[in-house]
Amino acid sequence: HCLQYRRIAQKAERIITVSEFSKAEIHKYYGVPLEKMNVVYNAWQQMQRIAPDDGVFARHPQLQKGGYYFSMANLLKNKNFPWVLRAAKAKPDAMFAIAGGGSLAEEAGRLGLADLPNVVYLGYVSDGEAKSLMANCRAFLFPTLYEGFGIPPLEALSLGAPIALARASCLPELYGDTARYFDPYDYDVDLDALFAKPAAPPDKVLAKYSWGNSVRIWL
Repeated sequence: HCLQYRRIAQKAERIITVSEFSKAEIHKYYGVPLEKMNVVYNAWQQMQRIAPDDGVFARHPQLQKGGYYFSMANLLKNKNFPWVLRAAKAKPDAMFAIAGGGSLAEEAGRLGLADLPNVVYLGYVSDGEAKSLMANCRAFLFPTLYEGFGIPPLEALSLGAPIALARASCLPELYGDTARYFDPYDYDVDLDALFAKPAAPPDKVLAKYSWGNSVRIWL
């Protein structure tokens, strides 16, 4: 893949990517001149077209609206799924809902973190269920180690959820002071103390990342 992407990158007339971080990574690893690249950001307005589906709360009555931390995960290492489990173990008085396909529960067993009573594995959720879960969570957690953009926190912000993100890759660039940040290698983070810190209103971030703006930049 590295060889393939290098050839494509060097022959392409222009490269469009989704963040300044991603642009710098392409320059670093593939030797593409910075002036050959443009950044066209992702956005969140697709959430406005999705109808919320509260059926997920009927299936998981232990999740009370406003009373759980929500995250989305898979087994790719950059998603840092173990961080959420260890945060849940450190805060047994709070519920944690984790959406995502694959054998997350089996991976938890391999990590010695199976059967945490305050963790609910939701499996795959529909867009409508994800919207309801984001809109009603206590906070949205995004511990990923490496992203080109990271759309889910933006979607959560658009629905009024507080967000806490790993201080890693593109995330501080994109979300600025609207998010709380943590060290993604620190498994003893105090979530109460983290969310006691102030965060800016999301208005400027939501206005900046719109599909309308992205289209104008593209054109």
